[in-house]
Amino acid sequence: MLRSISKTCFAAAYTLATAPKTAVADPFITCYHRVVENFEYSKRNAIPSMLISVRMLERHVDWLAKRFSIVSLDEMADHFQFGRTFPRPPAAITFDDGYADVYHHAYPLLMRKGIPFAAFVVTDLIGTDRPQIFDRLYLMLRLSDSRGTRPAQVVSAALESLGLQPPHLNGPAQDECFRAMTILLTTLPKDAVEELIEALERSISFDKRALREFAPLTWSMIETMQRNGVTIGSHTKSHALLTSETLETARRELAESKQTLEMKLGVPARHFAYPDGRFNPPVVEAVKSAGYQFAYCSCRRADHNLPLLTIPRKVLWENSCINTLGRFSWSIMHCQTNWVFDQKDRCEHDHSIVR
Repeated sequence: MLRSISKTCFAAAYTLATAPKTAVADPFITCYHRVVENFEYSKRNAIPSMLISVRMLERHVDWLAKRFSIVSLDEMADHFQFGRTFPRPPAAITFDDGYADVYHHAYPLLMRKGIPFAAFVVTDLIGTDRPQIFDRLYLMLRLSDSRGTRPAQVVSAALESLGLQPPHLNGPAQDECFRAMTILLTTLPKDAVEELIEALERSISFDKRALREFAPLTWSMIETMQRNGVTIGSHTKSHALLTSETLETARRELAESKQTLEMKLGVPARHFAYPDGRFNPPVVEAVKSAGYQFAYCSCRRADHNLPLLTIPRKVLWENSCINTLGRFSWSIMHCQTNWVFDQKDRCEHDHSIVR
């Protein structure tokens, strides 16, 4: 609560001091994930920071539309590449991971308002009933925790039964499920994580209908959106964290996803978004070699040699712009669009060469 009060007061003071001089700073690109009808309901089994309700998304969009020229990614690319100008600083809206609820909830809202947007999709999941690997893992950890078994305990037991060495997962109880998920995804090979999830799904009883909430887009949905001006970009084949994979795997993820999109949609796939915002110099070079012209991350640690392949986006969700009372705050939104809460040269991910 104290942190929330401090953030609300700081945002109000910052906005009062800066808004009369400059309402916005640089071009601004948002990054959302899932769009749901009821945030409180959906957050019970899903990662909260990946959710935004239709109502809150509308508040964000309306605020942005009053202060920016909301443009398509292709128009934003023209701004970066050729200095194209707009009546106001440009902003673009993007959604990662290719969830079907973007089609069901965001698409109607933004079309009604005449707002362009982009969706970055995971091509191997399109048209399947397979949720993202991190959604399945988080759901198992949440169910375990809600039934009185700490995630570290259930994960260690499952990994040991598979003959795998469990990583160190103990720590503060706050956000334990999310922390455990992150550690597992970044320290274990993808095949091992899949084995772990299957073991947990066998040992933890759950209603498989819960997985429907994480359904991916279908090709029909994607084609409908594209016909109506939505930009479709790549988010790899399988949502592989490219900095954790071999360079050969990363190149395959990039190239095959691009080929699939171009074959299915009949237009060049120019735009790419790094899964979880993770990149390093070899990965950026691989993106270039695959033929992408523009690539987007989730921080401001740009590659100075290839800035158009490390374009920053701001990840926003339900609670990113609310005040102490739990209401949308235009002053906090102002701070978010100016990256006030972020240190420019710092990021939670390591963007150096790790192999």
